[in-house]
Amino acid sequence: MTENQGRKIERDAILQERSVAGVAILRIASKPLGVLRISVKKALRERLAALETDPAIRVVILTGNGNAFSVGSDIRDFEADEGWLLAAEDEEKKLNEQIEMSRLAVIAACNGHCHGGGLVLAMACDLRIAADSAVFSLPEIKVGAFASAGGTQRVCQFLGKGRAMDMLLTGRALSGSEALEIGLIDRIAPEGELIDAATELAKQIASLPTEAIEASKRCVNEGLRYGWAQGIELETKYAVSLGLSEGAAEGQKAFLEKRAPRFNQD
Repeated sequence: MTENQGRKIERDAILQERSVAGVAILRIASKPLGVLRISVKKALRERLAALETDPAIRVVILTGNGNAFSVGSDIRDFEADEGWLLAAEDEEKKLNEQIEMSRLAVIAACNGHCHGGGLVLAMACDLRIAADSAVFSLPEIKVGAFASAGGTQRVCQFLGKGRAMDMLLTGRALSGSEALEIGLIDRIAPEGELIDAATELAKQIASLPTEAIEASKRCVNEGLRYGWAQGIELETKYAVSLGLSEGAAEGQKAFLEKRAPRFNQD
């Protein structure tokens, strides 16, 4: 990989759209089919980093364009070079970990094709809602590869070893209804209503205390990654900071006054 390729960022491949208060929509618009070239992954990381510092944003909806969420890496981009392979793996791993470690709740709104690295990206998100026409697979084995950048680990966490191996070793595709049934996705919506359904879910989350969203997300993700003991230790830390937060004070006051709480008023 040349130095110029390593620096390139396809900023026009990630579109940011306005949504309801507290919510941003990022759309993967790279062609064809939302492919995740290294330069596209860099652009998505850049957009997410900017939203991370925006106090007005609490939830991100990540979706695709046309008939695809993302089909993962572009095989035509592949280079049989150790440097390129390590750089590609590193960039994808950093992207997925950035989503998991973010303070923002990230919802994958999976339209159409969701394959390979695109599915791994969706699994790195906090929630997955899919159109009923969506199709999911980890087909890397069919081209002599495998679901790296955390793919093998995440799919086992989602599905258990047997079902994960079924997807990894056959590369077979799942319909939206089968993905919902086995727990690969969390919700399903009619094709034309996907963004509306995702926005309604995002709006519900964004109305809740920012600190509590972050605490819940980080305790779950760090517990899954580093084990029960670390998850419990982090819960203890957040139990104190949340208990002393403005959100907790407003929630308690609203409960006693028998009214709806007014969070995130700054």
